[in-house]
Amino acid sequence: MEKRVIEMSMSQNIHKTSREFYLNADFDLTLRGAASLLDSPDANFVHEMAWHYFFAADSNDSVILHRPLPTDFLSYIQAQGLALPKLILHPEFSSTSLYTPFGWNPAALDRLNLYQNPPDYPGLDIVKRVNSRAFSRNLEKVWDREEEVSDSQAELGGQFTSYPELDKFLCETSRTQGWMVKGDHGHAGTANCRVLEGNPDPEIQKYLLQILSEHHRVIVEPFHDRILDMSANFMVEKDGSVAEFRGHELFNSRDGAFLGVKINPDRQPPAPWGEALKLAAKRLGQALRIEGYFGPVSMDAYVYQDKGEPKLRPLVDLNARHSMALPIHGLARRLPGKFLLWTWTKPKKLTLPISYTELQDRFGSWAFDPLTQSGILAVSPVWRESEKAGTKIKAVDRAKAKRLGFLFCADGEEALALMRQAFATAMGRR
Repeated sequence: MEKRVIEMSMSQNIHKTSREFYLNADFDLTLRGAASLLDSPDANFVHEMAWHYFFAADSNDSVILHRPLPTDFLSYIQAQGLALPKLILHPEFSSTSLYTPFGWNPAALDRLNLYQNPPDYPGLDIVKRVNSRAFSRNLEKVWDREEEVSDSQAELGGQFTSYPELDKFLCETSRTQGWMVKGDHGHAGTANCRVLEGNPDPEIQKYLLQILSEHHRVIVEPFHDRILDMSANFMVEKDGSVAEFRGHELFNSRDGAFLGVKINPDRQPPAPWGEALKLAAKRLGQALRIEGYFGPVSMDAYVYQDKGEPKLRPLVDLNARHSMALPIHGLARRLPGKFLLWTWTKPKKLTLPISYTELQDRFGSWAFDPLTQSGILAVSPVWRESEKAGTKIKAVDRAKAKRLGFLFCADGEEALALMRQAFATAMGRR
């Protein structure tokens, strides 16, 4: 009965056309000219990202996996009564579904003609241009000039294609909080480096040279002490209009690396910033129309202290693709009316149990309850099943997954905080 209730609550939000998700998670990597990792024999991290992604799909959708989900994990999830999509093992596909790649790159185009009604897409040159950090930074400057913003932060910093020019700027330009150096096609804190005043030390110089070598261009912008990270996700239509606007709070490291997502029952950005981000999204949609881009967008933003007052930076990074937060929005559709927190962590930071049964025992009364639709839930495999070299016999010892996803689901903020404390105690977070 409980399972039926959850499936029915989700059915109201199911897309009429079945979608087939293809998580080409090396999207940003290929935009800077690197080879795709999807066909690499040793790309567990890329393929495990699809395991985190499968809740993005509704129950009438499908998700293509390069590595099958471990059977013990599927049994654990099914016992929670959550509606799951169809799982398809690459190279199989569903020709009648709406092909939905994570983002448009050569790997995504390679599969386009497998489908009876392939979707339209922007040119790859357009995707590469608008997905660059240089594009979003230049757009920030245009917006500030149009609004005649005094003391514009967007005017600070610069863009560099050679290390001598970059080094000269960093050595000669003083700023108390320092600078953030970003590779042109990085994401989620990758290819980021904070540089304080003065000549960078040898280790930082080495890293900056590596970023410049891989990305061919770096963007330097002011470092801010952020007090709130957010993201807005939406679709940009061909006429520049914005559809399916939603948002959430981000949990990031100091350098911007992704650690988790918190989503409110209304699935909108945290107050009081929602309306400002909606306006920025509409403005961005028209800017992308001029460039010829249409499709999914993830727009990262943050709030920082400026002269003692909170100030919104609405366009920090523009990702012309779907968001890795899409799974938690899929969970929000399955669990309406709840406050959700999805964490993303490395296994070495936790003391793991030996089975999902023990995992539930550790959580005790805080374990996810299908009846109340509340509690703590593992939303990605804790272990992956590896194969012995040269055989098809599965190894006895399971390897820990490279990233673990856990969901905290509660009726309010206070209960969410208590769950996080219970999780830290149960998992011995280091």
